[in-house]
Amino acid sequence: MINSMINPTNAYIIRAEGLSAGYTSKPVLRDLDLCLEAGSVTAIIGPNGSGKSTLIKCLARQLPRVSGSVEIDGRSIDAYDSLAFARQVSYLAQVRHVPMITVESLALRGRFPYLGFPRRYSREDREIAEAATRRAGVYELAKEYMPEISGGEAQKAFLSMILAQDAEIMLLDEPTTHLDIRHQHEVSRLLRELAREGKTIVVALHDLNCAIQISDNICALDKGRVAFFGPPDKLLKSTVIRDTFGVEPVPVSVNGSAHLAFPILSP
Repeated sequence: MINSMINPTNAYIIRAEGLSAGYTSKPVLRDLDLCLEAGSVTAIIGPNGSGKSTLIKCLARQLPRVSGSVEIDGRSIDAYDSLAFARQVSYLAQVRHVPMITVESLALRGRFPYLGFPRRYSREDREIAEAATRRAGVYELAKEYMPEISGGEAQKAFLSMILAQDAEIMLLDEPTTHLDIRHQHEVSRLLRELAREGKTIVVALHDLNCAIQISDNICALDKGRVAFFGPPDKLLKSTVIRDTFGVEPVPVSVNGSAHLAFPILSP
């Protein structure tokens, strides 16, 4: 039970209790408890099939729960209407349909929760969307059509849409997929910046070193349950990586920063 690991006096913006979910008759998450603090970065790690995407989808109301509850800012996620929820929570899926629209039009979609009737973008909406494309690094591609840009560029364009949405909580499923190492670093640094600005970031990652460097807390899932929750330094001192992934990490230090290496061949 994760609640026993967390100081109950902290301000939680996300709380899940007894959360179970899955697809058809196959359970993926099993009686999971999780409490996350406002303004923090929480990295969700775990082997394939451990429930990372399922957890993100449940928090984002993209997948119904089998049992348990999820609260956002002290209120059940079921109590929010769609617009109020979209102003509070943004979600970047791992697999997305690429529409035949321009990058700037995609960024403007992030402003949908704020549009009145008739649905017309204000000058402020357009300024916010433009700022989002700049921050995501796709401003120069604003007039390009989404299917005509690279996978990595499309990934950053979708990120600009989430930035334009300006929700308090950002749920991201593998946001660095398709990005080269430089752009992975840019996105990772951006997530830290957003947390410093007060955003709450929950991000599913395969890159363990990225998770260690950018997160305040790491949630390691194994077979739909929480195997570990805590700061990166405690993860590094544990056997969680070996136990959940079945590989033996080798700790290394780079400029005083802790990293993990995974030798493929024995010396």
